[in-house]
Amino acid sequence: MTHKLFYKILLAVIVLTITAYYFYFPSLGFLPNMQCIFNKTTGLHCPGCGGQRAFHALLHGQVAYAAQNNFLIFLVLPVAGLKLAEELSGKKIFPAVFYSRKVVLSILVLVILFSVLRNIPIEPFSYLIPPSI
Repeated sequence: MTHKLFYKILLAVIVLTITAYYFYFPSLGFLPNMQCIFNKTTGLHCPGCGGQRAFHALLHGQVAYAAQNNFLIFLVLPVAGLKLAEELSGKKIFPAVFYSRKVVLSILVLVILFSVLRNIPIEPFSYLIPPSI
């Protein structure tokens, strides 16, 4: 077995294992999930807060609940899925412009803006705060 094939199989197994974990064990459920250290120490919400619950909700078709927990899931999952498909297929899916400084900086600015806005405790920004656990 070649190293590339082993890497692809290992990557697929890891992704399927993580997906199965989040499908069968909700964030509030049976097995312990990671708690956000940033949130625990500062009381503020990082860009990833609520992401585990959002992923679990999407796996169960609960789109609105996923959006309530972390709206960035709708940016992260398609990009991660396409990047995974690119890795497994060995074919380029993203155009070269996707890796340009402008696109990367735009995504970074979007994530930072999301982080700042979700910590403003007034409407309409309070809708970006994940529900209490």
